[in-house]
Amino acid sequence: MALADSLVLGFYFAAVLAAGLCAGRRETDTDDYFLGGRRQPWVVVGLSILATELSALTFVVVPGTAFGGDCAYLQLYFGAFIGRMAIVYLLLPAFYGGRVTTVYEYLGQRFGPWTRCTASLLFFVSRVIGSGLRLLAASLAVSVVFGWRLEAVIVGCAGVAVAYTAFGGIKAIVWTDALQALVFIGGAVAAVAYLFAATPGSIVENLSVAADAGKLNVFNWDLDLNNDKAFVVLLIHTLFLNAAVFGTDQDLTQRMLTCRDLKGGQRSLIFSTLLGFPVVALFLLVGVMLWVHYQAVPGGAPASDMAVDRVFSHFIATGLPAGWGLRGLLLAGLFAAAMSSLDSALGALSSAAVVDFYRPYVARDRDDRHYLRAGRVFTCLFGVLLAAIAILFVGETSLLWEAFEWASLIFGSLLGVFLLAVLTRDRGWDRANPFAMLSAVGVLCVLKFAQSEEAPLIAWPWWIVIGTAWTFCVGAVWKTERSPSGRG
Repeated sequence: MALADSLVLGFYFAAVLAAGLCAGRRETDTDDYFLGGRRQPWVVVGLSILATELSALTFVVVPGTAFGGDCAYLQLYFGAFIGRMAIVYLLLPAFYGGRVTTVYEYLGQRFGPWTRCTASLLFFVSRVIGSGLRLLAASLAVSVVFGWRLEAVIVGCAGVAVAYTAFGGIKAIVWTDALQALVFIGGAVAAVAYLFAATPGSIVENLSVAADAGKLNVFNWDLDLNNDKAFVVLLIHTLFLNAAVFGTDQDLTQRMLTCRDLKGGQRSLIFSTLLGFPVVALFLLVGVMLWVHYQAVPGGAPASDMAVDRVFSHFIATGLPAGWGLRGLLLAGLFAAAMSSLDSALGALSSAAVVDFYRPYVARDRDDRHYLRAGRVFTCLFGVLLAAIAILFVGETSLLWEAFEWASLIFGSLLGVFLLAVLTRDRGWDRANPFAMLSAVGVLCVLKFAQSEEAPLIAWPWWIVIGTAWTFCVGAVWKTERSPSGRG
């Protein structure tokens, strides 16, 4: 890299390190470590949510989907707002009312320990697989740019994220993620600006070329309900998926619980939602302009057999001019995408492990410093596990849709039991809810592994709908049994 690129990249790492150390200093108890003392500004929390939501898959893979196809991925955001508003007005009030550290504590308050533990375990499975795929996506890009061995990059990225997350907890995560959101958005803006400037023809002419080739197509109006790219299918899917991800996944919900009050948590989610749509559109535009650029300037085009997931990384490595600092900025964006998706997963997994299992069942009635140390140990252990998962999936060619498919297997059961908790007063029994959740996962696993991918019986976007309905209906068969204290 040229000196300017190295300076930009070095400044990024110094800024992230400084932000993490300053925000995470003086951690004295688990309330600080897991919830930031419940006093984080909602704007910063919203940026942190955005950084985690978009992650490395957006930075690396989304431009590739537009390069190799069109902008149909944007359809996923039209159901997002409705799903997230359900969280703002249904689940967040319940979480703040219960003063919970993890969202699964609320299930314990409403039903009991069996439901709480089962939901937390399902979160572990979904988050470990999903975050492992995100780590792989980011590491793949870094590997392509620098020519480093992929497995070494995975271990290195995991190690850096573990270091500042274990030290500073959720405060370090929130503030570094907010900074990293600005970095990778700035990188995308710089990439689009350079592509417009370096591609022959005016902006209007280049976009016309893309439109004529179908690259700007967003909507698929096919009425086939088994078409996993059709708008009506994805609209329903994203409504359920966003409600599940932002209401039942500790990784994202934990951030909202760090705000000063309920209104702050609600504002943080609404802010990230409104900002997320144009940011995703921006990354799709990067992919569209990469395609137009290589049509006009074919000399630096990637090999025809290169996976589209690697096209943006190839451009960063070979297509940007040296000495301008652009390559350094885009590389900083790559690292920002990797770190922001990984550190939050580590924090969420650690908090769930300590609060939902270690403290109530393994080491009761210890002082708070003991649980703070345990949180740091679990952060390190989950860092090793996520790196192992990422290495296991090396060679997977469709990371984006694979992540969505795995999420659909589990999130439906989580959403179903949370809806049972907030929409009913006396339905759902603590001993039966685990059966409702696990049987839903079992049914969906059969669907995933028994049907043909070329001609599926039920397309994957419907899996989360089926899982939600199955869990809710099966759970509602039983009536809540109240303990003497009033808890289910």
